[in-house]
Amino acid sequence: MNVNVYYRVVSPDHIRQRRRGPELEHALYEAALAELAEVGYGRLTMEGVAVRARTGKAAVYRRWSSRQALVLDAVRHSMPPLPGFDPTMPPRENLRAVFAKLCGVFAGETSFPGLAVITGLLGDSELRDTFVEAIIRPRLQVIESILAHAERTGDVSPGALPPMASHIGPALIMQAFLLTGRQPGEADITRIVEIVLP
Repeated sequence: MNVNVYYRVVSPDHIRQRRRGPELEHALYEAALAELAEVGYGRLTMEGVAVRARTGKAAVYRRWSSRQALVLDAVRHSMPPLPGFDPTMPPRENLRAVFAKLCGVFAGETSFPGLAVITGLLGDSELRDTFVEAIIRPRLQVIESILAHAERTGDVSPGALPPMASHIGPALIMQAFLLTGRQPGEADITRIVEIVLP
């Protein structure tokens, strides 16, 4: 009896890799960020992330119940820590360090998604609220601490700063990117610092 045996050639790119723990989680974060950059949040799927990470979709669903949760964790993972509030540093220099780091993030010097991708995320109201609380708010608190220290040290008169002074620097940095398409330079950062702490 003749038995025909058929062999399927499988591309190495499609072989599922047996990874566990932090190694697999890191691969899923990278896959989610790559999917965001390529297809945008609106077309991102858990299955697409699994294929890009070369794993089964069950590995994704075991960790995250929704794409919102997956994307938020991936973005949080990609966001580098900002310089913190340093009471030994002059407030203007402390602000300069924070703003310079933000410029690098928005310029794509890290794995954090670009502004165009982030704008797409903010169209989802549920994700937007969580994103603000988990990603934006902690960084604004660093700036708030620096500004409060500036008041205590007399670098700015008590009560002279507007209620949303901590938002001014990041807003001006984002505006520079959106209107000029380039990263603010040293002179630009100096002007922004002087606007925030006149």
